Amino acid sequence: MESVPVELRGDFEVCRRLTRSHYENFSVVSLFVPRHLRPHFYSVYAFCRGVDDLGDEYAGDRMAALDVYEEELRRAFAGEATTPAFRALQFTIATCNLPMEPFLRLIEANRRDQRKHTYDTWEDLRDYCRYSADPVGRLVLGIFGCLDDERARLSDATCTALQVANHMQDIDRDLALGRIYVPRADLERFGATLDDIRARRATEGVRRCIALEVDRAQALFDEGRRLEALVPPRLARQLKLYRLGGQAILAAIRRQGYNPFAGRPVVSGRQKLRIALSVLAGGANGEGGSA
Repeated sequence: MESVPVELRGDFEVCRRLTRSHYENFSVVSLFVPRHLRPHFYSVYAFCRGVDDLGDEYAGDRMAALDVYEEELRRAFAGEATTPAFRALQFTIATCNLPMEPFLRLIEANRRDQRKHTYDTWEDLRDYCRYSADPVGRLVLGIFGCLDDERARLSDATCTALQVANHMQDIDRDLALGRIYVPRADLERFGATLDDIRARRATEGVRRCIALEVDRAQALFDEGRRLEALVPPRLARQLKLYRLGGQAILAAIRRQGYNPFAGRPVVSGRQKLRIALSVLAGGANGEGGSA
């Protein structure tokens, strides 16, 4: 934490512990992230985790809680944050010159989760991902000083792919929250319905629909992969780690025959280690950036 002022190190430690305590499909902050930038990853992750927890788990008035969260974000941008995680984020925002819009979009995604529980079309789901997923990639680019229109576009493709992979991985879990992220029109294209999902029926139509979404996610990974050649080498390795972790989820879904109710498809610790070692050994060769 040498890059952080002494008086803020306790605040960043709160963010670091939060980051390390939550299971993710891939390492949010790996050794590929330069040491002086890791605190900023911790503070951004703490923000993302906090807003998701309010949208998914808060027992009180979630819309009111999200409004309070936005107020605290605005205080951070004004240099007046009052809580440890937001004081850390305030420093990150100022140091990395991060814009407010990606943060606001993440809050809005969680507001949408309170109002909207199903999606009619693939484009509707893509639009949701523009709020729930794409902003995270833009913030990562901002931390590395790499945020521009072309790289943001490619990052959006990868982030949407990761979000769709997670949606297909967590169909059963999302049902418990009253949400279905499988587009209605895609289900109906294969003779299935939202009611099949609600009843946890893995019909042929449901499985064919999940296969379609997996293929779409893979196509987005393929599109976003080009970003790895347009960023500094260490960020390229971190992005490759994210991408391979997401593709491992897709592979796990395929192995289950696209049955979303056969158990949650996961990336094992051994698989994560293999992915990390392959990124370390392969570096940016053919897949990651020179600059």
